[in-house]
Amino acid sequence: MRKEMMTRSVAVGALVVGFALGWAVRGGHSVVEAQEPHAPFMMKRIYTGSDGQSHVEEIELNAQSVMEEVSGMQVRVSQPGSFADWHVAPGRRYIINLTSGGQLGVTEGKVDLPAGSVEFIDDLTGMGHTTANVGDAPRVSIHLEFEDQNQVIGSIGNAQ
Repeated sequence: MRKEMMTRSVAVGALVVGFALGWAVRGGHSVVEAQEPHAPFMMKRIYTGSDGQSHVEEIELNAQSVMEEVSGMQVRVSQPGSFADWHVAPGRRYIINLTSGGQLGVTEGKVDLPAGSVEFIDDLTGMGHTTANVGDAPRVSIHLEFEDQNQVIGSIGNAQ
C-alpha cells in the first residue's frame, strides 16, 4: 500500500512539473494575468484509427478531460540521433517531455515534442508510430503508465 501511495505521489508530482514546464515554455504569466482568459493547455493524443493507422489529435488537458489512474512511472533518456522505427505503444500512458528534441511519426506526418509538452499515447494496435530524438542533446521524458490498459479506438477530441 505504501509503495502504491508513493508511486501515485511521484506521478502527481511529475504531472505538476510537466504542466509547470509547459506553462514556462509558453511564456508564463503573472498571477494577475493568469486570472484573465487564456488558451487552454493542450496535449497530443496518439491513437489507432479505424484504418489501423496511428493518428494525432489535440485534446484539452483539464479537470474535465481524460484523466487516468497511474500504476507506474519511468524516466527515459534517449540520445541524439536515436530512432525507433514503426511500433505500437507498449501500453497506454502519458509522456511528459522535460526536454525538447522528441519527434513522433504518424499518418499525418511528423509531430514535434517540445519541452513541457504532454502526450496521451493510446495506439496499441495497427501500424504504430516512429519515435526519434532529432535534437542535439539527450531527450528526457517521464512515462506515466495507466492502470487501465483497455484501449479506446478512434478520435475522442478534434482530430487533425
